[in-house]
Amino acid sequence: MIDYYSPLKSERIAEYGDNPRTEIVDLVREAPENVFEIGCGSGATGMAIKQKFPKVTYIGLDSNGDSIDIAQSRLDRVIVSDIEKVPLDTFGLEKECFDLIICADILEHLYDPWKVLHCLHDYLTTDGKIIASIPNVQYINHIINFMHGKWKYDDNGLLDATHIRFFTLNEIVKMFTGTGYNIIHCSGATNPKLNSDTWPSDFDFGKFVLKNITREEAFRFSVLQYLIIAERVDSE
Repeated sequence: MIDYYSPLKSERIAEYGDNPRTEIVDLVREAPENVFEIGCGSGATGMAIKQKFPKVTYIGLDSNGDSIDIAQSRLDRVIVSDIEKVPLDTFGLEKECFDLIICADILEHLYDPWKVLHCLHDYLTTDGKIIASIPNVQYINHIINFMHGKWKYDDNGLLDATHIRFFTLNEIVKMFTGTGYNIIHCSGATNPKLNSDTWPSDFDFGKFVLKNITREEAFRFSVLQYLIIAERVDSE
């Protein structure tokens, strides 16, 4: 059963830069042996996980060569490549070798995240998991802006100009289940305006009102970014 109701305290999608993704690190609760991070950047998150679990072997992959030198000083190995253009077996990675793969703010930047997830499935151990963070296009402030005719791309956040794909929770679930995974955790940073002591509830946003919405519906409107843990599932 998915835990849909684990809100974080933050009310915004952070500008990460060289800062570790602490919310990702917090989701790693048991010591992994081998971790593979897609889009590792400068390796800040990987370094934090290695500090938390000193025995872990951590491999990162990123197509941005500008931060690779820093990442190489922090991680056990860094691969400079575009995951959509070069097969992973090109780099000598063995199938079923990672018990954790991290895709933090990366799937929305890919042309075919479904194909990438399907590929990564084979590189997970039989009990391996993927941790992903994915912006929520159903976020209420985005809907309000859309109703006012605004769809303005920015340097970061939900409408990052480099985002190629946009997801609601329904589509996230379909993407993972359709590529060989079962989602076991779903949380996110939420907008406190959609809090209530009783459900169903009404929420007034001026020119429109959300009527009689359930707690789950409020959750889907209030999350800026979903944090997903999905486990590998093998077809019978």
